[in-house]
Amino acid sequence: MSQYFIDQLKKKYQEKKIVPFIGAGLSIPFSLKPWPELINELKESLLDKRYWDAVDFDLDEKNYQEAIENIKKYGHVTDQPIQEKISEDYSMRKTDSEDTVDNNYIDLIKNNFKVYMTTNYDRLLDDYLPEINGFKSLTEYTSSVPRLFENDREKYLFHIHGCVSNPDSIVISSEKYDLVYSDPKFNSYMSAFSSNYSFLFLGFSFDDVFVQELVKNHKEFFQGTHYMITSSDSVDSQKKDRLSKDFGIQIIDYDLQDSSHVEEIRKLLTEITDEQTQDGTEREKSPAYPSVGIEELISGEEDYEENLFYRKLQLAKIGEDLRDISKYFYIAAEKFVRKSKNLGLPKEFIDGILAEVFMTYKEKYSEIYFRKGQSSEELLIEIHKNLEQINIDRLVNETNKPTGSENKGFIHVLADDGEKDIWWGSERL
Repeated sequence: MSQYFIDQLKKKYQEKKIVPFIGAGLSIPFSLKPWPELINELKESLLDKRYWDAVDFDLDEKNYQEAIENIKKYGHVTDQPIQEKISEDYSMRKTDSEDTVDNNYIDLIKNNFKVYMTTNYDRLLDDYLPEINGFKSLTEYTSSVPRLFENDREKYLFHIHGCVSNPDSIVISSEKYDLVYSDPKFNSYMSAFSSNYSFLFLGFSFDDVFVQELVKNHKEFFQGTHYMITSSDSVDSQKKDRLSKDFGIQIIDYDLQDSSHVEEIRKLLTEITDEQTQDGTEREKSPAYPSVGIEELISGEEDYEENLFYRKLQLAKIGEDLRDISKYFYIAAEKFVRKSKNLGLPKEFIDGILAEVFMTYKEKYSEIYFRKGQSSEELLIEIHKNLEQINIDRLVNETNKPTGSENKGFIHVLADDGEKDIWWGSERL
């Protein structure tokens, strides 16, 4: 679990910038019929036995979408009987369940959550959110997106894949998905939400074919930073990297040892939306990431002249004055990285900053030194100028934002790494 991402969410929650995105996992406590059971019943009622093996194979692979397609194909049926079956089996309401069912829907009743989205077909979330304005699809809404967040008295819920209250609205087949995702109004709304607000995915697993479809078909909309709360055993580092790099989704994971999904999600939602613990004591504030002090800059400064980054500056015949200022920038940036790691800043944060710095360097090296034929000193000056204002707002918040000097020093941190191709001219050591 990353405190860094939790702190980001806390800030965005206060700004009403978080949209909870609810998946089937949050309905598990209500014992709704799981997809394998539902598909098996569809298979047995709509298919001849000779086709069952094809559907069983899809179920073994957890490829529920393909299983639905095979039922349609071999059963020669349209979406209608499948939609009606889903509507019948997922029609549970809050009044149908026991009051003792512990669930996370009750934890979503927060003042600064103004808009909710869900891929679920059931109406339990509608019931648990008092006086919610529910829509069976995103395109039912016809006003502007900002308006949804401006009225303090209103809340909105969008079933983006349809709802059991209207079986025909249920999106279950490839044709239906294509129809929804190609709708210009749907695209416009999804783009507006994703670029201006952050989705908080709850009740999703990346092993779930439906969330894979969702993310794949909305890739072009994921322009901001989004978050997924999930158990640590449900997503490995490779999936974390893919979600982060391809879709801007950061993972906040929790440990299930001696606990439950409901309890751990509740703890995280409480922390994100409330500055106080349940016993009323103030939470310990997360540490800021301090900038380097004057004593740290000048103490031991001579030692850095043997570093690789400094020798590269000498090789390119960079003037002593520029070498000195570059050295101070390096000290500031290197200490920022070290302190940030000690305070628990995720490795992905540092990697993201350095990647932006590296790309800026490559662009300016090609433009200034290679194409315009300007000197190494002119290249260095231009790099420092560009890095001072480098856009890394997606990666930082006010408590950990590097200073302009630290930004300039990141290029020298990269240059100090022998595996990184950072040079100030054509010469090589």
